Amino acid sequence: MEIKNLTAELPWHATRRWSSRELSRVNKIVIHQELGEGTIEAVNNYHIQPNHISPKGCPHFCYHYGIRKNGEIVQANELSSITWHTKGQNAVSVGIMLVGNFAGPGHTVGTSEPSPEQLKSLAGIVDYLKASFGLASQDVFGHYHFGKPACPGYVVQEWIETYRNDLSDLPAAAEVEKTVSEIQKRLNKLGYSCGKADGIIGVKTLAAIRKFQADTFLVVDGIVGPQTWKKLLALTS
Repeated sequence: MEIKNLTAELPWHATRRWSSRELSRVNKIVIHQELGEGTIEAVNNYHIQPNHISPKGCPHFCYHYGIRKNGEIVQANELSSITWHTKGQNAVSVGIMLVGNFAGPGHTVGTSEPSPEQLKSLAGIVDYLKASFGLASQDVFGHYHFGKPACPGYVVQEWIETYRNDLSDLPAAAEVEKTVSEIQKRLNKLGYSCGKADGIIGVKTLAAIRKFQADTFLVVDGIVGPQTWKKLLALTS
């Protein structure tokens, strides 16, 4: 996998710069679409001018990576930069944007679909980042998880959900038997109080499971299925 670094080549805002972070803070990847038929260069130029994100303009391209329709991966910012791609998640996430205008919930006027080359490159860069930051498959999100239903469109959303459902990267602690008392111990360890680990799913334990699911962007159903168990193991191993 090749990544073309254009961090210095793409024009910057005349005065504005990103804040920095420790890479240890990164705990998720968020995938976006352009919602247009431009180029990475055109999006960068839009971002550094007054725009819908900031009336003063943004420092630079608002994602860490962009993927062109031919599959070329462009790095536009250092991973230590806090770019402005997902409200409430910028300090802890890496943003990836696919060039294109893809149909999605509430956006029926899409004019293209992600190319096979883009999806192949998306898989490559997500695998690379996941390994680099020690993330799990369920740490990969779409912008739709954070209040933007159309982003990154139906096709990429299906790709994301398939990726998130991959259970092959369970941590070694997956060998631990999934019992109610074990679930309670691990929830208690994370601060989701179940009270005594008595092996009974009572009102307090059910509330703790639901709160954990909500905080980790899982389906809030109160059931510790494969995805919830995987996330619980990953955070307590």
